[in-house]
Formats: sequence, structure tokens, C-alpha cells
Amino acid sequence: MNFNTFFKVGETAVDDYIVKPENTADVIGNTGIYVLSTPSMIGFMENTSANVVMDKMPENYRVVGTKINVEHINSTPVNMKVTVKSTLISIEGKKLRYNVEAFNENCKIGFGTYEQHIINLGKFLNKN
Repeated sequence: MNFNTFFKVGETAVDDYIVKPENTADVIGNTGIYVLSTPSMIGFMENTSANVVMDKMPENYRVVGTKINVEHINSTPVNMKVTVKSTLISIEGKKLRYNVEAFNENCKIGFGTYEQHIINLGKFLNKN
């Protein structure tokens, strides 16, 4: 299947998130650090990247994350809004690659690249 017919390089999604207590570094073991954890920021980036393509995904196909290279450069406290922007930068067969950026209400907090692979959901779930 040629996925270039479903998606176009340059397509972008922008999503907003509110940092909740369960998104903090404290929850993952950094006791007393009540700011957005890197894993939560990455989760926001993964979700926004999926939103770039999910509405156009062929039936019974999904995306799964396979590689991420990001920097988390500024902190964000609980209850602050985080805006994530993900832009599709390449389609190579079943591999999708994105530029991702995250901002809080004051500054850029993270950036990098993210890759997903397109999977046939039925085959993927029956693999194990």
C-alpha cells in the first residue's frame, strides 16, 4: 500500500494539554519535583503526532511509535497549558517521521524528531 496517497509531508497537528499532578516528575520517582516530566511531554508529542494522520488512516491500520529524539529544555508547573505542534516531515514506506515542538505559556519547553510505523492492526495483534 502506498501511504503517500493518504498523507502529505507538511501536514501538521497542534494540540493543547494541561499539566496535571499525574504528569509530574514526582509521580515517576523524582520526589518533590512538581513539574511536567519528560515522559509525559513525550506522551503529548506522540499523541499529537498520531493526530496528524489518524483521520486519514486506512481502515484497520494504526501507527505505533518506534523512535524519539527530543530535548526537554524548560520546566512547566502543574495547571499550566502546554501546546504541542507536530509536522510530518517524511513518509518512507510505512515509516512516518515528524518534527515535534512543545511550548508552555511562556516559552519553548521541548523539541526534536519522532518516528512512527504504520501497522495492520489485525496482523499486529495476532503476532504474539
